[in-house]
Amino acid sequence: MPNLEKLCQRIIEYSFFALFILVPLILTPWNYELFEFNKMLTVYALTAIIVGAWGAKMILGRRLIFRRSFWDIPLGLFFISQLTSFLLSIDRHTSFWGYYSRFNGGLLSIICYLLLYWSFVSNMNKNNSQFAIRNLLITATLVATYGIAEHFGIDAKYWVQDVKNRVFSTLGQPNWLAAWLVALTPLTWGFGLLNYESRIVNYGKSKSLKPIIHYSLFIILFTCLLFTRSRSGLLGFVVAFFVFWLLAAFAFRKNFKKIITPFLVFSFLLLVLSLLAGSWIPGIEKITKFFSSQTPSNQQPINNQSTINQPLLITESGDIRKVVWKGAVHIWRHYPLFGTGPETFAYSYYWYRPREHNDLSEWDFLYNKAHNEYLNYAATTGSVGLLAYLFLIGSFLFWSAKNLKTQISKLKTDILHLSFLSGFLSIVVTNFFGFSVVPVQLLFFLFPAFAVSLENIPKNAQKSKASSPPKWQISLIIFAILYLLFYIFKYWRADTYFSSGEKLNKAGYYDQSFNSLQQAIKLRGFEPVYHDELAWAAANLAALANQQKNATLAAQLKEIALQESQKALATSPYNLNFWKTRAKIGFKLAEIEGKYYQLTLQALLRAVELAPTEPKVRYNLGLVHSVLGQTELAKKSLEETIQLKPNYEDPRLALAILYEQEGEKDKARQQLEYILKYINPQSQRVKEKLKNL
Repeated sequence: MPNLEKLCQRIIEYSFFALFILVPLILTPWNYELFEFNKMLTVYALTAIIVGAWGAKMILGRRLIFRRSFWDIPLGLFFISQLTSFLLSIDRHTSFWGYYSRFNGGLLSIICYLLLYWSFVSNMNKNNSQFAIRNLLITATLVATYGIAEHFGIDAKYWVQDVKNRVFSTLGQPNWLAAWLVALTPLTWGFGLLNYESRIVNYGKSKSLKPIIHYSLFIILFTCLLFTRSRSGLLGFVVAFFVFWLLAAFAFRKNFKKIITPFLVFSFLLLVLSLLAGSWIPGIEKITKFFSSQTPSNQQPINNQSTINQPLLITESGDIRKVVWKGAVHIWRHYPLFGTGPETFAYSYYWYRPREHNDLSEWDFLYNKAHNEYLNYAATTGSVGLLAYLFLIGSFLFWSAKNLKTQISKLKTDILHLSFLSGFLSIVVTNFFGFSVVPVQLLFFLFPAFAVSLENIPKNAQKSKASSPPKWQISLIIFAILYLLFYIFKYWRADTYFSSGEKLNKAGYYDQSFNSLQQAIKLRGFEPVYHDELAWAAANLAALANQQKNATLAAQLKEIALQESQKALATSPYNLNFWKTRAKIGFKLAEIEGKYYQLTLQALLRAVELAPTEPKVRYNLGLVHSVLGQTELAKKSLEETIQLKPNYEDPRLALAILYEQEGEKDKARQQLEYILKYINPQSQRVKEKLKNL
């Protein structure tokens, strides 16, 4: 049995090593979301293996293997806050699994991070913890090197984004990459200082190469950070840099030579790299311009249609955040205790979306995060969730300060503790201007685990009993792990079908899309986004069947479209996109029977309730009223749309047409002239319409 226990221990260790290597690197071209989805599923899979091996190890050893730590109570309170908010959520499916395309932040991901923390501190000792840290740095070097290569165009042809200007490597977005790199950079300083102590980590046979290796790692990570052009990342770096070196200087004040040489070297490298990046590297302005440059949001547009032919002025990212933060505060004020549920910001934000959001260049973008981790917790999990999250942060900072004070009093300071503290603080800073993704969230929960594991673990007083554990218990654990891995693979496979179906839908290949989406639902039938997408494919196929005079098939497909749409809404009744899809389905089915305009009308009325300041929904409502002959209601909706967004061309043109139909040519002319004067001087359709008045 001891050999089996050792096998379980090896499985735990190697799974953690794999976690730190695979999560930052993994991405695939076959999924709906290339980066976060694959990273999240990797966390799920390795958590299942680690926890399963941990359980088997306890069964084989006939003892409880659990190391108490300072973070147990804060983590427990944090979990209770998330669980309570989940139970009270407006959308439990989203709150458990996470918002589709984000995934990180749902209750299931939180459970995984907590289990990983407790698994790490209970099973990893100082030696294999340091080995895990080295794996992290090796992975960071690979990620950063690829990011630098991106800046010089290695994969520019594969991305729609201007990746040469703002790199994102294997993490998917410049700010996410910057946050992750900044959190890991203090480790290069920590290992650099270890060269001056006896507890040196051996990177190679020749000790003379160690300083060069550490300095090289820093150069690679910091250069890639510069190429992200992330202001939040640079601010996090500044905080981490000063915290680390000030604390290091204080800790080694009696032997300052241990600090001054590495500090001067790293500072010199920092200065040189910043100057080089600002002067001769193509595509990068001077480092001082980073703090005044505009940084486009990472959000994806809901609708790419543009009605304005003039050059679009991009709203400064700070101004965008202020508006989104204002909406988040409104949600918090209306749901002060437990919020609207984990990861439901994409739904509840529309309820309190500020009108000034329509004045932004990104007015029709979907915001599924508050772009501030703290306000995101406040809006989705309320004051209870926010306080629990802040307690998590504060307890680690307090423990680190107390631990550092104790070490200094004993004239024995572990520099790596300073690295974890500085890296953790950088995450606290970058999260203020963004939100955590899977690789960063892993560091948030496992940096404290590293810090605990680097301390000597007391020997467990309990000893294994001689009797062998029942074989069925081990068999049950093995079966559970295999089942979970198979289930995760099915989830991944379903997403590939969904991704294919969604792309085919957009391309107009509705029959192929229908088949792919059916396969996705067979593998994962309770996912509402699959049903919503299938409903739209079925509606289009129904219209095509009707054109081909196949009434029976059209009726069957029509029923499928309505049923699938209803299934999506039954699971996520506050998802505005699902109500928009239902409205589109009504438009499409109205080609078969005019009565389905009522379906569109009801869907849009509900959408207006959910998103009272969203212009496009109200504009479409006006069009439906017009089609149904409800002229006064149509005018009212279009006028309300213009009040929400004065520079929106389409509702003004539609309103002009209604005025013309009723003989109010002066009012029609006013709307058309406004478009040409203030919105789109080059609009040919408006010029033609004005000419015919």
